[in-house]
Formats: sequence, C-alpha cells, structure tokens
Amino acid sequence: MFDYKLICTDIDGTLLNPQHQITERTKLALRKARKMGIHVALVSGRIGSSLRILQQEIGIEGPLGCFNGSLVLDEDGKELEAHPLPLAWSREVLSFVQDTDLETFLFTNESWYMKQKSRWYDVEVEASRTEGRIASLSTIEDVLAETERPFKLLCMHHEPEYVKTMEKVLQERFGSHLNIFSSSPKYIEILARGVDKGHAVRSLCNAYQLDASQVMAVGDYYNDIGMFRAAGYSVAMANAPGDVAKHATAMTKSNTEDGLALAIEAIL
Repeated sequence: MFDYKLICTDIDGTLLNPQHQITERTKLALRKARKMGIHVALVSGRIGSSLRILQQEIGIEGPLGCFNGSLVLDEDGKELEAHPLPLAWSREVLSFVQDTDLETFLFTNESWYMKQKSRWYDVEVEASRTEGRIASLSTIEDVLAETERPFKLLCMHHEPEYVKTMEKVLQERFGSHLNIFSSSPKYIEILARGVDKGHAVRSLCNAYQLDASQVMAVGDYYNDIGMFRAAGYSVAMANAPGDVAKHATAMTKSNTEDGLALAIEAIL
C-alpha cells in the first residue's frame, strides 16, 4: 500500500510532452492526487510565474521549487528557502560571457533579463509564457543592486558541442564558487554553490512534516538526480538518459506516452 503525501515533478520532458503540452490524462492524475490530500510540487529550473501558469492550466494549487531548488515557495507564495546567486559572482559571469558566443538570461525572483532580443528570447517566451526584459549589463546590475535578487543564469547555444566546451570553461573559471551544469544539450545553468532540486524536496518535507519515504519524485534529466536522491521513491521517464535513469527507483513510459500520469496512477 502506497502512502505518499508529496509528489515532486519536473516540467520539461516530464510534465510536458514534446509539443510543450500537458495531456488531459496527466491533468486528471494530478487533480486526483490533490483531491486525495497529496501535495503536488512543480520542481523546475523555471521562474515561479511560469510555474503558476502551469498550475492554473492543470487546475491545482501547491508549492513550487523554482530555479532547480534555489527558491522554494509554499502554495501561498511564501518563501520556504532561498539561495540567490552572490551578486559579485553574477556580475563576473555576465561580464565573462559577453566575450563568448553564448547568449545569456539572468533570472531574478521577479523577472528575467537579456541584453538584446534574439530567437532564444522567443523560445523562452513560448516555453515559459512570460515576457522577459531587455536591458544592458549596467542596467541589470542596477536592478540587482537595488530591488531584485539573482537566482539563475542560463547560457545557451544552438550547437551542443560548443555548449559542452563552454560548460568546461565555465567550470574551470567559476566552478569552485558556483553550481554549473547542463540542463539540456543546448543549455548551461548556473546557480548558487551546492544547490540542486534536492533542496526543494527537503525543504517541502520540513514544511509539511513529511519523511522522505512519503515523497515520489519524477524527472528525466541530470538536474533531476538531486531530487531523486532526496525522495523515497523516484521515477525516471523513459526519455531520460541511461545514466540519469540509473539513479531512479523505477521507470515509467516517456513524455510522449503519458509517463507521468502512469507513474501517479500507480500510487493512487
């Protein structure tokens, strides 16, 4: 008999199918879990405003693990845990990547920024359903100094081999101070040192007074491994790389086959 009280699910490649949609079967499974008293947390690299839109589409309320665990919010938007990037290192990285072929977004607790519009801007707007802000490096620094906290830097390039190369370069230069990893073949994410999705799981367990054995986590990529380790029961999507899947307790079908819905239905 399953006795889960918290489901933590990744978004891209897990909740969403390849067309960036949530299927009706998945929505029904998530709503049923909530009706049964199970908390449902969306845990992603995304900004909170984007995750709230997905919650509304599903028809649920619940906590959020934003920026891969750097910012954890309860269902009312109250901060449970926050690990912003150090301001000085944010500036260092932003200055450094200006002289590379990487394009970069800076995400704060309130918005996301890019120095000039490109196709990557359009991709992010379509995926997150939130508009970013176009600002120069100096303007971004002013915003950070006065009102907003930086939580994530996202570096992008259309060529996966270049991304691999630049991830190594960034690791060598900043890896002793920041958490730098690939979240897809075309993306490099930069967070505060030591932060991963496992922070969201542990923070929510503390908030709801749950044991890890009462948590199911579902994901598909390397940045989900921390979440797998923190949950008592972890499920990898069939579209996950093999060296990600080996960290999970079980496997489900892919995001083209309602894998998340199947995993949830199995525990209800």
